[in-house]
Amino acid sequence: MSAGERIKILIVDDEELICWSLKQSFEKAGGYAVHCAYTGDDALQKLHEDRYDIIITDLNLPDAREHEIVRKIKNVAVSTPVIVISADLSESVLDDISKEGVIKCIDKPFEIGEIMDDVEEAMRLAKLTRKN
Repeated sequence: MSAGERIKILIVDDEELICWSLKQSFEKAGGYAVHCAYTGDDALQKLHEDRYDIIITDLNLPDAREHEIVRKIKNVAVSTPVIVISADLSESVLDDISKEGVIKCIDKPFEIGEIMDDVEEAMRLAKLTRKN
């Protein structure tokens, strides 16, 4: 990613307030282009139409449950880092989604600063991985 290029984030959550809050926070920080999807189908359509640098997704959407959405996302965007935000992070769910290549799981409710830090860390790791 070159200097001046914005990090493209896809946020997938059926709670519009969460999408709006994250979008506002990232865009206020600068250097980010944030897109929101409110269903799994909407997210998959966006992933087929465009490339994102990172995806932040809830696990429970009206049309996808638990690790199903993560699996579908990773089928389309294999190398894109995924951060999961959810109120339902049981041990079995964590085991399932870790097998799908999720880089971080964050319990709801969360601090927006925590997610912003995790995105920065994921982008640093992705950049190092691409160089090696």
